[in-house]
Amino acid sequence: TRVFVQRRSSGINAEYGGFWTAVFGKSLSTVMSVVLKRMSSSFTRAVELLPASLNWIDNDFYTGTGPALEAINKATGKVVMSSATATAADVEVAVKSSTEAFRSFRKIPAAERGNLLLKAASLLEERAEDFAHLETLDTGKPFYESVMDVGTAVDAFRLIGGIVQCYHGSHFDMGGSFAYTTREPIGTVGAIGPWNYPLQTACWKLAPALACGNTVVYKCSEYTPLSTVALAGLLKEVGLPAGVFNIVAGAGSVGAAITEHPGVHKISFTGSVPTGKKIMRGCSDDLKKVTLELGGKSPLIIFDDFNLRNAVSVAMLANFFSQGAVCSNGTRVFVQRS
Repeated sequence: TRVFVQRRSSGINAEYGGFWTAVFGKSLSTVMSVVLKRMSSSFTRAVELLPASLNWIDNDFYTGTGPALEAINKATGKVVMSSATATAADVEVAVKSSTEAFRSFRKIPAAERGNLLLKAASLLEERAEDFAHLETLDTGKPFYESVMDVGTAVDAFRLIGGIVQCYHGSHFDMGGSFAYTTREPIGTVGAIGPWNYPLQTACWKLAPALACGNTVVYKCSEYTPLSTVALAGLLKEVGLPAGVFNIVAGAGSVGAAITEHPGVHKISFTGSVPTGKKIMRGCSDDLKKVTLELGGKSPLIIFDDFNLRNAVSVAMLANFFSQGAVCSNGTRVFVQRS
């Protein structure tokens, strides 16, 4: 939460203070006191939710064999926890676990897998505030943005959990004979998430992969790993079998170990264009399927018949929401000259 106070040479601008009183019905100092108290409460709750480790394999915390990774409170810069990261050997353990889990998980009916996602959506919705506290601690976002991110994560589970209820192949009448198709899962999916929307992106990647019967080895961003590890615990609660969702923590070398592993059959990556290029080259050797969501420069075009007040509002939102750390950030604004 950020509070910006306009000041003149002698104290707070009286008109500005009057604005706060008019809008909130309280003085600026009272509002700031409430905000600071809420920030302190949010931090306290987030610390209570910190995981025992940033690695998760076989439905339990796993101690990696790599160097320590520190989770930082983005508001203060102070370390809130430290955990060993993973190495290529730990990635091997995670992939082996996911490969074994795949053999049985793929046989679970699609509707049953969808029900798991629907249960996860409901439980995540119940605990939305807790996950938002953790997300704010980890990313430094204002609390209200974190609440929105948790909401979109719930939506992803609920949408895919419902769609997969009708997941089936096709039947073709051949005039006396027939043919049919079935939809088969790929296998173990390697997923690599970004730092700016950690929980939301994890759910976007997880929901379709799990719904279709795949298992997932996930690498969170080393800058914001906390909420995804908490999500793993929630999925265990709703009945997701061991090994279906594994997490390995660390920097780019861990992501490379996932990408290059022959037991991983698809890569889903969200991040920068240069890293996306490296991943695509690495996956070309054994023709892994690849999905890339890379940063872009999205243009915003404003025509002269658009409402000016709305145009300014949209342009500001498109450029500066979430401090501008959005993949579809509208960094180029074209305005019709008239």
